[in-house]
Amino acid sequence: MTGISDDVPGLFGWVPAPPRGQGRPAYAWSAEKSNKLMVLFAAGYKQKDAAGVLGCDVKTLRKVFPQECRHQVQAELIVRSGLMAKLADLASAGSVSAIRQFDKMLAAERVKATAGTIADRGRTPPKSAALGKKDAKRAAAKLLEGRFRTRTPPPALMN
Repeated sequence: MTGISDDVPGLFGWVPAPPRGQGRPAYAWSAEKSNKLMVLFAAGYKQKDAAGVLGCDVKTLRKVFPQECRHQVQAELIVRSGLMAKLADLASAGSVSAIRQFDKMLAAERVKATAGTIADRGRTPPKSAALGKKDAKRAAAKLLEGRFRTRTPPPALMN
């Protein structure tokens, strides 16, 4: 006995499609989506925003692109190094515009690296938050000595 989903033509020559599994197909990884995600991370977007652009949920993004999410912090460096490698290849082939762009990119990276080392120079440390009335009184009470100091508990209560 043949079933409905066999390749035997049905009514008016119509061949029904083979049954698929339930639900829609799983979200699949692709190199194009991976590159797009790394560029979004390099631009500073969060996982929630990147998931919206790729058309999936944040949990799906983490499941399908675990390596990209793990290296989200280094995404800018990864993308820049890839661009610089491509420019270096083009520059070594003799492309004048690639040589100029590569030189500009190197200069910008040097400035960025130098700026990170001198960013904290000359800054004063942040001031501590001012104490409120009750906190100030508690701190002053801990400093009291003499007759009004906090008494030590009896030794039997210490154990």
